[in-house]
Amino acid sequence: MAAAESRRSPRSPGISWQALLDTDTRPVPEILRLESPVRLGDHDLSIDRYVDPAYHAREVEKLWSRVWQFACREEHIPEVGDHVVYDIANLSFVVVRVAPTQIKAFVNACLHRGRRLKDHDGRCSELRCPYHGFTWQLDGRFKRAPAADWDFPQLEREKFSLPEARVGTWAGFVMINPDPNAEPLEKFLGEAIPHYARWDLGNRYVEVHVAKIIEANWKIA
Repeated sequence: MAAAESRRSPRSPGISWQALLDTDTRPVPEILRLESPVRLGDHDLSIDRYVDPAYHAREVEKLWSRVWQFACREEHIPEVGDHVVYDIANLSFVVVRVAPTQIKAFVNACLHRGRRLKDHDGRCSELRCPYHGFTWQLDGRFKRAPAADWDFPQLEREKFSLPEARVGTWAGFVMINPDPNAEPLEKFLGEAIPHYARWDLGNRYVEVHVAKIIEANWKIA
């Protein structure tokens, strides 16, 4: 079996990508010639990764809580106070423009009772919990709470800021990473940056957003 597998070609018998590029009547950008072939084998995989809740929980722990991910475009939050709610698995974040050139992302939960600070995208002048009125400034610093001096004399205001996720921007995309120790976005993107340079994505914008619920696992949709 091992010998038979070693004789089997790891690619389609059709024309290769490089050979196809050679047939072009015009010079092909060198970035399209880059290759990084990886032989992953052809063994059957367990279906657990598609249906097992425990596998999903591991993905949340090992992947979604540690990786850079696309939250919105900069044009979605053009003005100070504009915000979007970004949900992934059981995690939720408020991505808000706190200054003309600064964007932050906060865990979407009040530090008092854990109620979601924002349920929808919009614009605001402060981040106020709709449950008991605990309020933070747009940059995440604690602002006020009803009868705070009476009910919460132990509250250390300077330490009561909203927890943040890391934020990075590239070509108009706003990316967040829940891991405070994550590598910089530019390092994470690596060779993707020059690969997309010719499309000038920073000068493009989202014209329309279409969403549809499909009764299927996202990996096969």
